[in-house]
Amino acid sequence: MRQGLLTRDQVIARVGDGVVCALDRINCEMTNRVGYNGSCQDNDYTEWAASMDTVDLSGEDVTVIAYYYTDNEQDQIMADNDGDGSSITWEIEEYEIIWET
Repeated sequence: MRQGLLTRDQVIARVGDGVVCALDRINCEMTNRVGYNGSCQDNDYTEWAASMDTVDLSGEDVTVIAYYYTDNEQDQIMADNDGDGSSITWEIEEYEIIWET
C-alpha cells in the first residue's frame, strides 16, 4: 500500500526465514496512521502492524514490522462478529526493517 517497503523475500534475505515465520504468528494492532483509519475517517483502508525485535543475518539489532491492510468491508465483517479478527482472512502486504542505532 505504501511505497518503498519490502517484500517477504527481501526480508527473508536480511533476517532469515525463521524470523519471518515467527512474525507471521504475532497478533497485529491498528497503527492509527493518518490516511489508514478506515471508514471512521473516510479512508478506504485500515492499517495494522505486528513487529518484533531480532538480530539480522549480519548480527545487527533490528525491528521487523509486518503491515496488513483491511478494507471497509472486512472491518465491517469484524465489527459484525464482535471484533473477532478471525472472521476475515489476513495477509501481510509489506514489511519494514528498522535498524537500531
